[in-house]
Amino acid sequence: MSKRVWMIAGAALLTLVLLSLVVLFSFRGAIQKLVRHRTEAYLKARFQSDVEFKDFQVWVGPGVHVVVNGLALRHKGRTDVPPLIETRRVSFDTSLHGILGEKVSIHSVRLEGLQIHTPPRKPGEKPLISATDEDLAKKYPVAIEEILADDALLEPLPKNPGKTSHPFFIHHLELHNFRFDQPASFHALLTNPTPRGEIDCAGQFGPWRADEPSVTPVEAKFTFEQADLGTLKGLSGMLSSKGQFKGPLDYLEVEGETDTPDFALRTGSHPVPLHTDYSAIVDGTNGDVILENVIATFLNTTLTVRGEVIDLTTQKGRTVRLDTVLQKGRVEDLLRLAVNTDKPTMTGYAKLKTRIDIPEKDEDLIERMRLDGQFGIGDILFTNSEIQDKINTLSHKAQGQPQRGPAGTELSELRGKFTMEKGVVKFSKLTFGVEGASLAMAGTYNMDSGQLDFRGKLRLDAKLSQTTTGMKSFFLKAVDPFFKGRDGGTVLPIKITGTKDHPKYGLDLHDETNKEPAPAPAPSK
Repeated sequence: MSKRVWMIAGAALLTLVLLSLVVLFSFRGAIQKLVRHRTEAYLKARFQSDVEFKDFQVWVGPGVHVVVNGLALRHKGRTDVPPLIETRRVSFDTSLHGILGEKVSIHSVRLEGLQIHTPPRKPGEKPLISATDEDLAKKYPVAIEEILADDALLEPLPKNPGKTSHPFFIHHLELHNFRFDQPASFHALLTNPTPRGEIDCAGQFGPWRADEPSVTPVEAKFTFEQADLGTLKGLSGMLSSKGQFKGPLDYLEVEGETDTPDFALRTGSHPVPLHTDYSAIVDGTNGDVILENVIATFLNTTLTVRGEVIDLTTQKGRTVRLDTVLQKGRVEDLLRLAVNTDKPTMTGYAKLKTRIDIPEKDEDLIERMRLDGQFGIGDILFTNSEIQDKINTLSHKAQGQPQRGPAGTELSELRGKFTMEKGVVKFSKLTFGVEGASLAMAGTYNMDSGQLDFRGKLRLDAKLSQTTTGMKSFFLKAVDPFFKGRDGGTVLPIKITGTKDHPKYGLDLHDETNKEPAPAPAPSK
């Protein structure tokens, strides 16, 4: 009897186990269908995209674990551009109540291989994701405690398909308390492509604007460490920056400061410490920057800069347009930065105003840079005593007092206009003077080779014969009429050639192009 009872009990138990397995698998299947349906419906409505899954798996008990492989969202089914969002693998954990309740609550979501491609929007076009009459926050309420993503890619796609995109590589991204109807806190570590460096950013993001993603608000603080300016050909130095930004994604107001203790141009030999304070407007959807105000300081010189850094062509890089003003800096600082010399050739105050244009090309920055401006240099003293002595002697001879020798004299302000292209500076209307003499010149200077080629007129108060003594003075009286200026004195055509380290001075008697009139000499004191 007992044996029969045990057999019946065993059969009943086996039946219960089989029924439990059938119920469990049916329940799991129902849960999987429900989760997949709710996920697909929500993503399709929220992003107005076709939703693709390569694989969708759900595990139940004690909680609910979901793994989705090969997720892709194609906005309005478009296949001519990369998917709006794609991930290699999505996994998240929740509970039965969290997934079956009226409000979906998810503990943690992990995204692997996340790529976000934001298609461009042309002026006048409809928003990427247009508004809907449905209240999606109510129809598909979702709350996610934590979203984690490593090695993600954010790539704003350019309006012109031929242009180079500028992707951002996000090493680590955390979002906490994510909802579509309120801000979420975030922390991101990413690589800036040019200049290459690491950005650490934390703040508030959202709420997400489904009808117009570009106006989704964000507010955060950031640090930008060890940015290698060497990734910009023609520059060197390691830059660090910190600041904050806020506003909609397409109009971020940014304020911050940078420090580069070893900033240098390729043409210079001595790195200088560079500090900047800046405010700018950044379009976070394409990376364009409007520089509202930049104050750059190095050594004893301060520059004020305004302009823009924008993507205009299909070439690699961005177009830079800057207006730069130097009210009163030091010429020795500028020479130290720009010219490869052991020490600056002169000292004095400097004033400068120039337009800087750097087109989009993958070339050395000095080669690409175009300048158009004017300058003034005053209180000039030459660091080479031989040059200073020659200037002093010139002044005394020009006044008809050659016997005075190289005693001290004062130079007037050196002024001129200049342009630069492909590393060659072209000067025009270059003038300066000392007591009794003035010089007007034009010419070129090669930033790389240091080659000089200047032509101009030297005007003296004295006659040529009065610039010397003895027999030489007597014989020069015969040629005084040939070099006489309109108002008396002497006008000599001269040239300066050679290099910055070994200049050559001489008369330019055979160059018919040297016709620029000499200015009036500096007044005697």
